[in-house]
Amino acid sequence: MISAERIRELLQEELTQRGLFLVEIMVRPGNRISIYVDSMKGVTLDECIAVSRFLEHRLDRNVEDYELEVSSPGLDRPLKLPMQYEKNTGRQLEVVKRDGIKIAGKLMRYFEGSIQLETEVVFKDSKTGKKKKESTLQEIKLEEIKSAKVVISLKK
Repeated sequence: MISAERIRELLQEELTQRGLFLVEIMVRPGNRISIYVDSMKGVTLDECIAVSRFLEHRLDRNVEDYELEVSSPGLDRPLKLPMQYEKNTGRQLEVVKRDGIKIAGKLMRYFEGSIQLETEVVFKDSKTGKKKKESTLQEIKLEEIKSAKVVISLKK
């Protein structure tokens, strides 16, 4: 079976030259290989094809057959790397912490192993009795995060 580490070694320099970074490599039974690459500006189909062809020229199907898929992580996949948080600054995230608490908010920034989310708290005004919204900033360390996904919104 082809190892994820071998693929990582083969791709490291090529991805750097292309301005891409490796998000994840999955090698499933039957040598079904899925590779997710990204960049700060996004990834084009042509870049995915180029990375796939680069890897195909370095793996020998006659020695060991495999199935290869190279793509960008897409908005439906959880964020895994600090660079992905940087890239998604300004977007809405849904974060699930390791203690099970879910937090939704706008990613304001990533810094020193933490993210800062702007969240809204709804409360009742004690004088008027009306509901009010108040924004707060919440800092969350990456090691506290079980999963974080970009919230896909079709609203404008």
